[in-house]
Amino acid sequence: MEDVRGKTVLVVDDEPNVRLYLQTVLEDSGFEVQTAANGHQALDRMTEKKPDVISLDLVMPKMSGLKFFKYIQKNKERAGIPVVVVTAHARDEMGSEDLEKIEKHKSEECRIFMLEKPVDAPTYVNTIRQALNLEPLGPESEEAASLRLEVASAARGADEESLKKALRILREG
Repeated sequence: MEDVRGKTVLVVDDEPNVRLYLQTVLEDSGFEVQTAANGHQALDRMTEKKPDVISLDLVMPKMSGLKFFKYIQKNKERAGIPVVVVTAHARDEMGSEDLEKIEKHKSEECRIFMLEKPVDAPTYVNTIRQALNLEPLGPESEEAASLRLEVASAARGADEESLKKALRILREG
């Protein structure tokens, strides 16, 4: 399995809970993650560090996913970054039209992937891996994926001693 350390994913979504979920799933899989709530913030994040792949919601305030996409396609250095569109609007008027426009405005070197919300963790991670030309991970049971997310969520709020104890238990198996 190829190592994803050092690979950065920019997650752009206006819903804080979705952003946190996607960030957690990716970080648990070893990716570095930047987040943004709209296209303007995403452009700021890209000036801080160029991502290896972009996870993009379409329908957002201030600057939509489509406008953000069109903007980055005008820049040769950014135009080739693979984009994983993660949207709940793939089948409605707003989303389907935007998806068509994205296909129309993408550069030759830009690869586009599409996922419909709600997206499960293994599918999301494997699509990000595919966008980076990495082998997919083996199947994980839904229960194992759910437990992994629950442990990660609990760890975020734990004190240092509890984290050390949990890590010791996990290492001992």
